[in-house]
Formats: sequence, C-alpha cells, structure tokens
Amino acid sequence: MIQRAMFMCFVVLLASCNESPYMQGKRLYAANCANCHMDDGSGLASLIPPLKSSKLIGDVSMACVIAYGIRDTIFRDSVFLPREMPSFTRLSETEVTNIINYVNHTWHNDFKETTILDVEAALKKCPK
Repeated sequence: MIQRAMFMCFVVLLASCNESPYMQGKRLYAANCANCHMDDGSGLASLIPPLKSSKLIGDVSMACVIAYGIRDTIFRDSVFLPREMPSFTRLSETEVTNIINYVNHTWHNDFKETTILDVEAALKKCPK
C-alpha cells in the first residue's frame, strides 16, 4: 500500500512537470497574441512585427503595449506597418505578467523574471 501511494505521488509530480514554467502565460499568449504574432513569435510578414527580435523583449514596458496597445502606426525596419496593436485592457495585471514572462522566457536569452510589482509600476507610468 505504501509503495502504491509513493508511486502515485511520483506520477502526480511527473505529470505536473512541463517544459515551460509559464504555462498560464503560454495559454494566454496562444489565446490573445499568437493569432497575429504567430506561435513562434515570427509575426506576419510586413503586417505584424515579430516578437522574437522585438526591442520590447526583456523590457517591462511591454506591459503598456499589452494592456493599452499602440495607437500610432508602427514603424519597424524603415517601414510603416499598416496595423495598430490592439489593447487588452480586459487582462488582469497577473495575466499581463504571465504573458510577459512566457514571451521573455521563450525569446530572450538574458531572461529575467518580471514580477507583478514590476508590471503594476510600469502600468502606472504608461502613456495613455
């Protein structure tokens, strides 16, 4: 009986292990961001900028872009992109933090975890 209980604990622990420690961020990214920025962060040709090479990667100001979008035309690589970044004001600060950590963990070599306190502070300073 004890061996069976230990085995079940091992199975539960093994099942809880995953390749990404930011699963909620991954799910939120898939639901809100991947349609435009693609699953691999490559963007959509000349319409949507890639996240993999974005200057926002690793910067907490990404919280402002996620929450409030970009209303101006986006200028990238000497080209004006025809679409604005939509806002996601319905996302909580926790959800924004999780997306930032997933994106940074996935595409930023010098990844440093962003805390909800970092996001709260950044959102207070966002231009609106």
